[in-house]
Amino acid sequence: MESSINDNTVYVNMLGGFSITLDGKHIDAMGNQSKKPWNLLEYLIAFRKREIALEEMIDLFWGNDDSNNPSGALKTLLFRSRKLLTPLTESPQDYLIHVRGTYAWNPDVETVVDIDEFEALCDHIFSTGTSAEYQLGLCLQAFDLYKGDFLPKSSWVSWVIPISAYYHSLYQKLVHKIVTLLKEREDYQKIIDICQRAIAIEQFDEKVHYELIYALYKTGNQQAALDHYNHTINMLYDEFAITPSDDLKELYKTIQDTKHGITTDLSIIQDSLREETEERGAFYCEYAVFKNIYQLESRAIERTGDSIYLGLITISDSRGKLLKPSIQTRAMAELGEAICRSLRRGDAYTRYSISQYIILIPTATYENGEKVLQRIASNFKKDYTRKDLNVQCSLMALLPS
Repeated sequence: MESSINDNTVYVNMLGGFSITLDGKHIDAMGNQSKKPWNLLEYLIAFRKREIALEEMIDLFWGNDDSNNPSGALKTLLFRSRKLLTPLTESPQDYLIHVRGTYAWNPDVETVVDIDEFEALCDHIFSTGTSAEYQLGLCLQAFDLYKGDFLPKSSWVSWVIPISAYYHSLYQKLVHKIVTLLKEREDYQKIIDICQRAIAIEQFDEKVHYELIYALYKTGNQQAALDHYNHTINMLYDEFAITPSDDLKELYKTIQDTKHGITTDLSIIQDSLREETEERGAFYCEYAVFKNIYQLESRAIERTGDSIYLGLITISDSRGKLLKPSIQTRAMAELGEAICRSLRRGDAYTRYSISQYIILIPTATYENGEKVLQRIASNFKKDYTRKDLNVQCSLMALLPS
């Protein structure tokens, strides 16, 4: 087929946004232009290795819509898509071609697409046994290519969804590989950079948050590690209704550890151990700390014979199912306040899951422990009056360790 195509290569970006560059000239889909012409252009480039039949194109863009002249509408759409290319070339018809009832991106055009480069690098990384140094270099090349998910402005289009999921999954696998290689080199500063960039794209990959927190801790940024830990826990609970893993909860104990210089002044040590605030009500702590308190109390009752009970409070809808995230967030915050107000200052509690708190209740009898839980439930319902919400309480005596 004769055409006026020159030897210049067309460069196409589809990760993080759609753009085409030819001979130093550039177009992208960042404006407020009509979506369908861009969608046609995206589709033909994404599937540029085959010719697309008329029927497939009509079904793709009009589906079950009744149209008096779908073939004519498709020709009009092709004209509009070609018009998008006019800032790049005077002959857009040589790039988007219509031959024998089929539509295609001209296979004679040398076209370099970022998704192909990204996938090729990942295939090489995960299928060959090269040295760690060489693998890390390839990983970082692939990482830099992935500027965001596949065609984000068309993420609602049915054909885009599975392709986007595929590349997103590959990206997650790549990030985990990079972190593993960097940990072998103990390059925690680079891990911080990688994880922060990855989180901007994949916000709720708990493993990446874990590695970022740990890397901050290892580089001496303990407060930053604690801040990001709290941010991550709250995000997983409140925004995504995900219960954090035990590994993430246990990490709190690690990042709380600090190295102290030698001192013989007990008053200084005591000051460092005091609570920073004199809050009233029960003691709320992270799960890892609560676990230590539980184990300590379990050891103590073996010697003292005291009675201590573990209480569990769960909230759900009237059918016993999880609440909607927005309701869940507020309800759990109100329940936490009710627990804090209803217990003594020396009692401890923590959040166990997205819909549950656990409590340590030192009391003489099982019946007294039940009264404590009933008081918490009653105080909660006074302040949070939704009728479609269920509060379930259970109690068990601590056993000696």
